[in-house]
Amino acid sequence: MSQKYEKLKTLLKELFQLDQPDLDFGLYRIMHAKAAEVTQFLDKDLLPQVKEAFSLYKTADKAELQKELAKAVEAAQGLGVDPESTQKVKDLRAKIASEAVDLAGLENEVYDHLYSFFRRYYSDGGHRAAGRQ
Repeated sequence: MSQKYEKLKTLLKELFQLDQPDLDFGLYRIMHAKAAEVTQFLDKDLLPQVKEAFSLYKTADKAELQKELAKAVEAAQGLGVDPESTQKVKDLRAKIASEAVDLAGLENEVYDHLYSFFRRYYSDGGHRAAGRQ
């Protein structure tokens, strides 16, 4: 799991006040009743859903394309052929240049934006909401 994901998870647990069982009134009582479900979601369900959403971009994953390119270069060199003259290497270089997406970087960016959103709009104990102070 990424460090950014863990940071977001920690913030959400803090916002949902899952770490304060002594608060047992009003909304807190409801949150504590649902604490197991929220914890299950944060610890087990959220990450697979994010990974599934990013899997749509798997064919354009820059890291995977670079691995494939390295294998193609190695294979061409093994055959004694200039790798840059093979169609496979040319195609992979073009795909990396035009379509490649850094999935790990993109995923971390999403976690950063979510963290910033929740930190900004629910700071000061939830007294500040979007557009209101």
